Amino acid sequence: MQIYWQGYSSIRIETKQNEEACTLMTDPFQNESAMRMPRSAEPDVLLLSNQDQKLFNVDAVAGKPFTISEPGEYEVGGVFVYGVQDPEADEGKKRPIIYRLEAEDMALAFLGGLKRNLTNKEIEGLGNVDILILPVGGGDFFDAKAASKIMSQIEPRIVIPIHYHISGIKTKLGTVDQFCESLGVCKREDVNKLKISKKDLPADDMHIMVVERT
Repeated sequence: MQIYWQGYSSIRIETKQNEEACTLMTDPFQNESAMRMPRSAEPDVLLLSNQDQKLFNVDAVAGKPFTISEPGEYEVGGVFVYGVQDPEADEGKKRPIIYRLEAEDMALAFLGGLKRNLTNKEIEGLGNVDILILPVGGGDFFDAKAASKIMSQIEPRIVIPIHYHISGIKTKLGTVDQFCESLGVCKREDVNKLKISKKDLPADDMHIMVVERT
Protein backbone atom coordinates (compact mmCIF):
# COMPACT_ATOMS: atom_id res chain seq x y z
CA MET A 1 0.00 0.00 0.00
CA GLN A 2 1.17 3.50 -0.81
CA ILE A 3 -0.28 6.65 0.74
CA TYR A 4 0.26 10.20 -0.59
CA TRP A 5 -0.80 13.55 0.86
CA GLN A 6 -2.14 15.92 -1.80
CA GLY A 7 -2.90 18.90 0.46
CA TYR A 8 -5.50 19.89 3.07
CA SER A 9 -7.60 16.74 3.73
CA SER A 10 -6.95 15.14 0.34
CA ILE A 11 -4.99 11.93 0.25
CA ARG A 12 -4.43 9.20 -2.32
CA ILE A 13 -4.21 5.55 -1.35
CA GLU A 14 -2.97 2.94 -3.83
CA THR A 15 -3.62 -0.68 -2.93
CA LYS A 16 -3.09 -4.02 -4.60
CA GLN A 17 -4.12 -7.44 -3.39
CA ASN A 18 -4.58 -10.69 -5.24
CA GLU A 19 -3.53 -8.87 -8.45
CA GLU A 20 -6.46 -6.48 -8.03
CA ALA A 21 -5.46 -2.80 -7.83
CA CYS A 22 -7.55 0.05 -6.45
CA THR A 23 -6.80 3.76 -6.01
CA LEU A 24 -8.82 5.83 -3.54
CA MET A 25 -8.82 9.61 -3.21
CA THR A 26 -10.38 11.86 -0.57
CA ASP A 27 -11.67 15.44 -0.43
CA PRO A 28 -10.46 17.26 -3.57
CA PHE A 29 -9.99 20.97 -2.79
CA GLN A 30 -10.29 24.22 -4.70
CA ASN A 31 -7.07 25.31 -6.40
CA GLU A 32 -5.17 28.30 -5.06
CA SER A 33 -1.81 29.81 -5.89
CA ALA A 34 0.16 27.86 -3.28
CA MET A 35 -1.80 24.61 -3.39
CA ARG A 36 -3.33 22.94 -6.42
CA MET A 37 -4.89 19.54 -6.84
CA PRO A 38 -2.26 17.34 -8.48
CA ARG A 39 -2.90 15.76 -11.86
CA SER A 40 -2.67 12.20 -10.65
CA ALA A 41 -3.90 8.93 -12.09
CA GLU A 42 -7.67 8.52 -12.22
CA PRO A 43 -8.93 7.16 -8.89
CA ASP A 44 -11.30 4.21 -8.73
CA VAL A 45 -12.99 5.55 -5.59
CA LEU A 46 -13.60 9.10 -4.37
CA LEU A 47 -14.40 9.48 -0.66
CA LEU A 48 -15.99 12.72 0.51
CA SER A 49 -16.01 13.57 4.20
CA ASN A 50 -19.29 15.49 4.02
CA GLN A 51 -22.61 14.78 2.34
CA ASP A 52 -22.57 18.24 0.76
CA GLN A 53 -20.53 17.64 -2.41
CA LYS A 54 -20.44 21.39 -3.12
CA LEU A 55 -17.77 21.66 -0.42
CA PHE A 56 -15.31 19.85 -2.69
CA ASN A 57 -13.67 20.41 -6.07
CA VAL A 58 -15.10 17.25 -7.57
CA ASP A 59 -14.62 18.58 -11.13
CA ALA A 60 -10.85 18.48 -10.62
CA VAL A 61 -10.87 14.69 -10.29
CA ALA A 62 -10.04 12.86 -13.51
CA GLY A 63 -12.20 10.04 -14.79
CA LYS A 64 -15.44 8.80 -13.33
CA PRO A 65 -14.65 7.33 -9.92
CA PHE A 66 -17.19 5.59 -7.74
CA THR A 67 -18.08 8.40 -5.31
CA ILE A 68 -19.00 7.71 -1.70
CA SER A 69 -20.50 10.43 0.50
CA GLU A 70 -23.13 8.43 2.35
CA PRO A 71 -22.92 6.07 5.32
CA GLY A 72 -22.96 2.38 4.52
CA GLU A 73 -20.81 -0.57 3.48
CA TYR A 74 -19.08 -0.76 0.10
CA GLU A 75 -16.60 -3.02 -1.68
CA VAL A 76 -14.59 -1.72 -4.63
CA GLY A 77 -11.49 -3.30 -6.13
CA GLY A 78 -10.97 -5.58 -3.15
CA VAL A 79 -11.15 -2.68 -0.68
CA PHE A 80 -13.89 -2.64 1.95
CA VAL A 81 -15.18 0.85 2.80
CA TYR A 82 -17.39 1.60 5.79
CA GLY A 83 -18.94 5.06 5.92
CA VAL A 84 -19.73 5.84 9.57
CA GLN A 85 -22.09 8.58 10.64
CA ASP A 86 -23.88 9.55 13.83
CA PRO A 87 -26.84 11.70 12.69
CA GLU A 88 -27.70 12.71 16.24
CA ALA A 89 -24.31 14.43 16.65
CA ASP A 90 -24.86 16.90 13.79
CA GLU A 91 -28.60 17.40 13.72
CA GLY A 92 -29.76 20.07 11.26
CA LYS A 93 -26.41 20.31 9.46
CA LYS A 94 -24.80 18.76 6.43
CA ARG A 95 -23.37 15.83 8.28
CA PRO A 96 -19.76 14.66 8.17
CA ILE A 97 -18.85 11.10 7.28
CA ILE A 98 -15.84 9.26 8.66
CA TYR A 99 -14.46 6.15 7.04
CA ARG A 100 -12.98 2.81 7.95
CA LEU A 101 -11.05 1.18 5.11
CA GLU A 102 -9.86 -2.41 5.02
CA ALA A 103 -7.19 -3.37 2.50
CA GLU A 104 -4.09 -5.55 2.43
CA ASP A 105 -4.96 -6.95 5.90
CA MET A 106 -4.81 -3.47 7.44
CA ALA A 107 -7.50 -1.15 8.78
CA LEU A 108 -7.34 2.59 8.11
CA ALA A 109 -9.52 5.41 9.44
CA PHE A 110 -10.04 8.71 7.65
CA LEU A 111 -11.42 11.53 9.82
CA GLY A 112 -11.11 14.37 7.32
CA GLY A 113 -14.37 16.19 8.06
CA LEU A 114 -14.68 16.37 11.84
CA LYS A 115 -14.04 19.10 14.38
CA ARG A 116 -15.99 17.77 17.37
CA ASN A 117 -15.18 14.75 19.53
CA LEU A 118 -16.06 11.30 18.29
CA THR A 119 -19.27 9.81 19.61
CA ASN A 120 -19.47 6.29 21.04
CA LYS A 121 -21.29 5.18 17.89
CA GLU A 122 -18.47 6.47 15.70
CA ILE A 123 -15.74 4.91 17.84
CA GLU A 124 -17.57 1.60 17.70
CA GLY A 125 -17.97 1.90 13.92
CA LEU A 126 -14.26 2.53 13.40
CA GLY A 127 -13.19 -0.47 15.49
CA ASN A 128 -9.52 -1.37 15.76
CA VAL A 129 -7.42 0.89 13.54
CA ASP A 130 -3.87 0.38 12.30
CA ILE A 131 -3.44 3.70 10.44
CA LEU A 132 -5.28 6.89 11.43
CA ILE A 133 -5.44 9.76 8.93
CA LEU A 134 -6.16 12.80 11.07
CA PRO A 135 -6.52 16.60 10.65
CA VAL A 136 -4.28 18.43 13.11
CA GLY A 137 -4.15 22.11 12.04
CA GLY A 138 -7.45 23.49 13.33
CA GLY A 139 -9.65 25.78 11.28
CA ASP A 140 -12.81 23.84 10.41
CA PHE A 141 -11.26 20.57 11.62
CA PHE A 142 -9.36 19.15 14.60
CA ASP A 143 -6.60 21.26 16.11
CA ALA A 144 -3.55 19.71 17.78
CA LYS A 145 -5.19 19.34 21.20
CA ALA A 146 -8.35 17.74 19.84
CA ALA A 147 -6.32 15.49 17.54
CA SER A 148 -4.26 14.15 20.45
CA LYS A 149 -7.48 13.28 22.29
CA ILE A 150 -8.80 11.40 19.27
CA MET A 151 -5.54 9.47 19.07
CA SER A 152 -5.94 8.32 22.67
CA GLN A 153 -9.49 7.16 21.93
CA ILE A 154 -8.57 5.15 18.83
CA GLU A 155 -5.01 4.05 19.72
CA PRO A 156 -3.75 3.43 16.17
CA ARG A 157 -0.29 2.16 15.37
CA ILE A 158 0.46 4.90 12.85
CA VAL A 159 -0.93 8.45 12.60
CA ILE A 160 -0.73 10.44 9.35
CA PRO A 161 -1.34 14.17 10.02
CA ILE A 162 -3.29 16.10 7.37
CA HIS A 163 -4.86 19.56 7.03
CA TYR A 164 -1.98 21.61 8.45
CA HIS A 165 -0.12 24.71 7.38
CA ILE A 166 2.30 24.85 4.48
CA SER A 167 3.86 28.05 3.16
CA GLY A 168 1.61 30.31 1.12
CA ILE A 169 -1.83 28.74 1.65
CA LYS A 170 -4.84 30.98 2.29
CA THR A 171 -6.24 29.18 5.31
CA LYS A 172 -4.57 29.91 8.65
CA LEU A 173 -3.69 26.55 10.19
CA GLY A 174 -1.39 25.14 12.83
CA THR A 175 1.79 23.40 11.73
CA VAL A 176 2.69 19.76 11.99
CA ASP A 177 5.57 20.81 14.27
CA GLN A 178 3.07 22.35 16.69
CA PHE A 179 1.05 19.15 16.59
CA CYS A 180 4.11 17.07 17.49
CA GLU A 181 5.02 19.50 20.28
CA SER A 182 1.54 19.08 21.75
CA LEU A 183 2.08 15.32 22.05
CA GLY A 184 5.11 15.63 24.29
CA VAL A 185 6.62 12.41 22.98
CA CYS A 186 6.47 12.30 19.17
CA LYS A 187 8.07 9.41 17.31
CA ARG A 188 8.09 11.19 13.98
CA GLU A 189 9.31 10.27 10.52
CA ASP A 190 9.00 12.47 7.41
CA VAL A 191 8.56 10.66 4.09
CA ASN A 192 7.71 11.54 0.47
CA LYS A 193 5.09 8.81 0.50
CA LEU A 194 4.18 6.12 2.97
CA LYS A 195 4.81 2.66 1.57
CA ILE A 196 3.45 0.23 4.14
CA SER A 197 2.46 -3.40 4.56
CA LYS A 198 1.11 -5.23 7.56
CA LYS A 199 4.54 -6.54 8.55
CA ASP A 200 5.86 -2.95 8.68
CA LEU A 201 3.37 -1.77 11.31
CA PRO A 202 5.08 -0.79 14.58
CA ALA A 203 4.58 -3.35 17.33
CA ASP A 204 4.69 -1.01 20.31
CA ASP A 205 4.84 2.79 20.29
CA MET A 206 2.58 4.88 18.07
CA HIS A 207 4.45 6.44 15.14
CA ILE A 208 3.69 9.80 13.49
CA MET A 209 4.33 9.55 9.76
CA VAL A 210 4.43 12.99 8.12
CA VAL A 211 3.84 12.50 4.40
CA GLU A 212 5.19 15.42 2.38
CA ARG A 213 2.83 16.92 -0.16
CA THR A 214 3.06 15.43 -3.66
